[in-house]
Amino acid sequence: MPGPQSPSPTDLLHVASAHINAGRYAEAGAAAQAVLRDAAHNVDALHILGLSLYHLGRYPDAEAALDSAAKGRPSDPAIANSYALTLLKLNRVDDAAQRLEKLAHKNKLTAAGLSTLGDCRLRQGQPEKATACFKKALSLQPDLVPALVNYGEALKQSGDLNGAIAHYEKVTARHAQAASAWRNLGLALYEAERFPESISALEKYLAAKPGDIQSQLSLAASRFQTADYEHALSIIESVLERVPDHAEAWNNKGLALRTLERLDAAEEAFAKAIALDPDLTEARTNLGNLIHDVRGLDAALEIFDASIAHGVNEQKAHIARANPLLIEGRIAEGWAEYRWSRDSPAERPTWRAYKADLWSGQDLTGKSILVWGEQGVGDEVLYASMMGDVLARAGQVLIECEPRLSPVFERSFPAAQVFPRAYPLNSELEATHFDFHISIADLSPLIRPDPNAFTGGSPYIKDDKNRTASLREKYETLSDNGPVIGIAWHSGRKDNAWLKSIPLQQWIPIFDAKNGLFVSLQYGEHGEEISQLESASGHRVYRDPDIDPLSDLDAFASQVAAMDLVITNSNTAAHFAGALGQSVWIMVPRSGSGGMPWYWMRSGPTSPWYASARLYRQTRFQDWSSVVGAIAADVAGLSPAT
Repeated sequence: MPGPQSPSPTDLLHVASAHINAGRYAEAGAAAQAVLRDAAHNVDALHILGLSLYHLGRYPDAEAALDSAAKGRPSDPAIANSYALTLLKLNRVDDAAQRLEKLAHKNKLTAAGLSTLGDCRLRQGQPEKATACFKKALSLQPDLVPALVNYGEALKQSGDLNGAIAHYEKVTARHAQAASAWRNLGLALYEAERFPESISALEKYLAAKPGDIQSQLSLAASRFQTADYEHALSIIESVLERVPDHAEAWNNKGLALRTLERLDAAEEAFAKAIALDPDLTEARTNLGNLIHDVRGLDAALEIFDASIAHGVNEQKAHIARANPLLIEGRIAEGWAEYRWSRDSPAERPTWRAYKADLWSGQDLTGKSILVWGEQGVGDEVLYASMMGDVLARAGQVLIECEPRLSPVFERSFPAAQVFPRAYPLNSELEATHFDFHISIADLSPLIRPDPNAFTGGSPYIKDDKNRTASLREKYETLSDNGPVIGIAWHSGRKDNAWLKSIPLQQWIPIFDAKNGLFVSLQYGEHGEEISQLESASGHRVYRDPDIDPLSDLDAFASQVAAMDLVITNSNTAAHFAGALGQSVWIMVPRSGSGGMPWYWMRSGPTSPWYASARLYRQTRFQDWSSVVGAIAADVAGLSPAT
């Protein structure tokens, strides 16, 4: 009798396909290899082998198999997509895109291939092209989850963060099991500073994918931003139990411990992060800031000097070294360090490369100089305090500023020519002759080289008096004979907003202290936070529907000038109030926190920049209770008309 026959190649391919579809990748690869032993160029077997190796994480081997398959059948869209996915895992994005482009031009790509091409475009920084790919993929297969998820990423990359969040919310409502949609939603919500919602989304993702270390750290970051430091620390420690050599996790642990005032342990965590990754500049900067707070300037400089000696990312090390020097009043030394950012476009992307000579203190008699703004609006207003000195020295002064500041600066500095900043360089300015140019921030080491060079902080910004009077009349009517107090509490800076911002719920003792009208001077959308405060405490914060600080800074200047008092964290409202000579109480992070801007200096209740400012300083890292308590006591002593 004849023995049992071996399975035919066709039968083996059916078996291999069944294994692939069931997620049994090792078995699929074995079946494909059985076919290839007798038919080394069988395209279907090569494709299945490549897919199985891809899913097993053996990407170089997968590439070799898929390359052979693609040579045998170059117009097969499924093979092209598998090959492109493998190339993406090997970080060969351009090669992956080229594999798919050829078929896309012939209109032969499947929905899956179009989705992968869109992923390539995202990684190439081309969100508009990516969007077109995802739309076409979804027109062919409306429920293709990878395309749905990455379409939201394309919206985010295009700058439409709110649109991305709305899209992800729709995707998760329809595809609750699509774990990657929950992850991307959580990350987008974090970026939008909607931290409680970010936590909820990331927890849903991690319930399905508990092994995703980076998302665990993202969840810890969201917990951290809600001041749930102990919970954040526990998440980070669980990550380190699984991956004890994860340098970023050690750095994050150091931040959590720092906030919890466990200073020795925080120092050890930062040191561990540096030992694991000597190039992790964030850990070196965090350690330097901690040492500055605990042991003083000289000890902190040793940390930053060690970073410079290490030699990797020397520019960031010099820039980080600048801040403690500036805080301690060693302004010329600090700005010499900060100038390293000129050589680092990533650190100083707002640098204006005009052709005139840079001003470095030369005599300006009979000369013309362009002073151009950079950094944030608040910083630009701060440094404008030196424009009077420049006007007194130069024959002609030109100012290039943030466009929204143009009407304010035109009124405040009528002897200067004011130009709105444009990108690329302002063509009118490029055609105008001037002898020198300088960043407005770089005036500081030349005009304010040490604390003794400050002139007393006289008001230098002028508001629209008619508009101010009209706003004042409105606010007095609403105040019921109490003081009109403007408040701002949030910073929009992504790098250190959590260090400078004071959640509105923590302001309740201040609101309890005095009957009056509290007016929001806060830029951005904070309506939900204000509503939550009003529901929880009964205190009202008035939002003027006629004023939008983000779009009309001239109106904002008048709004600030219409207050009896401004109470604010370190943000744009603080600088406008100080520049206008308005009474302003500023809540300042602890020195050495990494969140205190250098210009508030290390200690004392007054500011060398603004004579009308009173500074309330943190005594403990990330603890605003003493600051709020001191301000509440002083608010209670205010007269009705402050």
